[in-house]
Amino acid sequence: MHKNVTEKEEWALLDPAWEPTIPSIAGRDESISARAHVIDLCCGLGGLSHAATSLGMKVVAGVDSDTNALRTFKKNFPDAEAISGSVKSIKILQRCETLFASFHHPTSPRIILSGPPCQGFSMAGPRDPKDLRNRVLTAVARAITILKPDCALIENVSTVLSEKHDARLKKLEAVLTACNYSVLRLVLDASKFGVPQKRKRAFFLVTKKDLNKSEVMQVISTYEHSAEKVQSVLSGLPTPTVRPDDYEDERDYGCIPNHFAMRHSPHVIQKIAKIEPGTGPMSYRKLHPTRFSNTLFSGHRAPPAHFSEPRSITVREAARLQGFPDSFRVYGSFSNQMMQVTNAVPPPLAQAVLRVLLRLGINQNAEPR
Repeated sequence: MHKNVTEKEEWALLDPAWEPTIPSIAGRDESISARAHVIDLCCGLGGLSHAATSLGMKVVAGVDSDTNALRTFKKNFPDAEAISGSVKSIKILQRCETLFASFHHPTSPRIILSGPPCQGFSMAGPRDPKDLRNRVLTAVARAITILKPDCALIENVSTVLSEKHDARLKKLEAVLTACNYSVLRLVLDASKFGVPQKRKRAFFLVTKKDLNKSEVMQVISTYEHSAEKVQSVLSGLPTPTVRPDDYEDERDYGCIPNHFAMRHSPHVIQKIAKIEPGTGPMSYRKLHPTRFSNTLFSGHRAPPAHFSEPRSITVREAARLQGFPDSFRVYGSFSNQMMQVTNAVPPPLAQAVLRVLLRLGINQNAEPR
C-alpha cells in the first residue's frame, strides 16, 4: 500500500473493473442469444447465468435450495426471479412454466441451464453413488421434460462420468430421450478457455436434434483462448486487511467487495510462509505465480495460499481464478462465500459451451421470421 494512503484510496487508484477476456459473439449466434430466455435450475450463485447474460441472454429465473447462494444470485441478477426450493417441486416447476410462457415468442428460444450438486460425485467429496444429492441430477432431467426448452445445458464435475455413476447417467439420458431429446457428453478443461485454473468439468448438451460430437468439438475449439497465469490475474489487488469480527456482507467497507483475509494464528502464518510456491499439503497448498491454479474447492479443506503473502486467498481472489469479474459480489457468511465461489462453474468455460448450443443446438425454427 502507498505510504499515507488508505486501502479505500489505494483501491481508487487501481482498476476496479477487472474482467476476464472473452471472445466477442456475432452474427447468427448473437441474434439468437439476444432473443433467448433462460431458467437456471440449481443456480447456486449464478455461474451459468452469468455466462448466459454476458452473451446477451435474458435470465428469467434461478431455482436453488441454498438460501445464501440464492441471495447472491438475486443480488447479481435483479431482473430474474429467485425461487427458493427444490427442482423436484411441482409448484416450483409450474412457476417456471408460467415465467417461460410470459416471455413466449415464436423466435425466442427457451434454454434450461443447470449445475446440480456435485459433492457426491466430486474427488473432493465422498464420491458415493448412493449420496442423496446425486438424485438431483435425474430430477433436473425430469424438470427439463416438463418445461420443454429448445435446449438445455447440464454441468457437473468430470468424475460424474466415472463407471460407478453409470447407472444414474443412463437413467438421466433415458428420461430425456423418452421425450425426444438427444444428449451429448463432453469433458472440457477450463484452462483452455481463458480460466487461470486447471479445472475439468462435464457438460451434457441436451438438444432436440442429434449433435455430431466431432463437429461440436471442432466448433468449441474455435472458442479456446489462452488464460493468464495466477500472478497476472491477481495483480492490482491490494494486500487485504483481516476480516473484521463484526463483518456484514452488505456493508460498504470502501474497498473491493469480498477481499478480506482470513484470520490466521501466528503458527499458521509461519507454516504458510515456509511453503514453496506450487507445493504444500492439500490445505494451504501455495499457488505458483507463473502457473495455473489447481482446481479450487472448499468445504473441510482450506483454500490455497497466496503465492507471495503468508495467508489463504480471499474470496475475491478465488472469484478471479474462477473467471468472475470484480463487479460480481458474493453474499453470505465468510466461509459460505468461498464455498459458493468454488462450487461454481467458471463462466468463461460455460460461455464457450453455450455458444456451441447457439450455433448447433437451436433448430432453424428459432430463427427470426
